[in-house]
Amino acid sequence: MLHLHSHHCIDGCALNSERNSESSKPSGQKFRILGTALVLVSCFAASELAVGYWSHSLALQAESGHMMSDSLALGLSLVANRIAQWRSSERTNFGYQLVEVFAALFNGIGLVVLAIWIAGGAIASLQSPPTNILSLPMLITAVVGLGVNSVNVFLLHDSSHHDLNVKGAFLHVVADFISSVGVILAAIAVWLMHWLWADTVISLFVSALIVLSAIPLIVQSLNLLVKSHVTTSGLTQRNPVSTKNRLF
Repeated sequence: MLHLHSHHCIDGCALNSERNSESSKPSGQKFRILGTALVLVSCFAASELAVGYWSHSLALQAESGHMMSDSLALGLSLVANRIAQWRSSERTNFGYQLVEVFAALFNGIGLVVLAIWIAGGAIASLQSPPTNILSLPMLITAVVGLGVNSVNVFLLHDSSHHDLNVKGAFLHVVADFISSVGVILAAIAVWLMHWLWADTVISLFVSALIVLSAIPLIVQSLNLLVKSHVTTSGLTQRNPVSTKNRLF
């Protein structure tokens, strides 16, 4: 939950820190959770990309691209979380914590861009399908990726309920978890039935899931940013400052 303090209740007290302070994780703990998830994703993404190219698996390459996007999303969330903890005044504190909302918005937009990239590669693969896919390396790598994503889902789950910034990172990880399952199914189909098209179909399916997970995050972030103008106006009336120091 973002703690945006004001005399106005934003979106039915969606940003009311008092009501959710007891359920929110301490900032230090949240920072450590995001950092752990970042290390796990970063360490695995490069190896997954290499195996994807070696095995000629578009689905595995797409998943590795998503994990790299996860790394950027988690890094952005870490920076936003740290900035949001800076304290100086009610006005600047409000502005710092808006950074977390912007981070969530950029995470959502990043998911959509990633989905378009995956879909484009899948369509190109349908037009020029691969002649061979190494299904066993593909399967093993996807299973390991599923394990990494399972750990990250567990780490981020609780905080995602009351922190929009963490929710953005969490949705990245959930979409990657689903894509890992899809890659495993595609690898089994290629291995047992030689259905090379399954690799491409799973890639398209994963891109659709990513978009579906991103849209609510983008809408919620934009809604909070629009309604934050009310709070900013209230702070300006109570604490007039020069134009150059205004948040908006």
